[in-house]
Amino acid sequence: MSDLRQNPKSNYSPYLRLTSAGLQMAGVIAGFTFLGYYFDTQFKLKTPWWTIVLGLTGVGLGLYLIIREVIEISKKNDE
Repeated sequence: MSDLRQNPKSNYSPYLRLTSAGLQMAGVIAGFTFLGYYFDTQFKLKTPWWTIVLGLTGVGLGLYLIIREVIEISKKNDE
């Protein structure tokens, strides 16, 4: 029981953890893209610069989430 309190992710399957990380990645990308779209409509830009920049930022942050999760799973498997 004490192990669960120290690391609540320790009992989850790696597949479940990667699925949840993938859903987080999709949410981050969608959120940043919609925020960029909102800024583009507010500023009435011809080229959707905010959508492009914030969408790519969301992709970068999503990849960071996936890579961090994969490294954590790899460290756990090495133990």
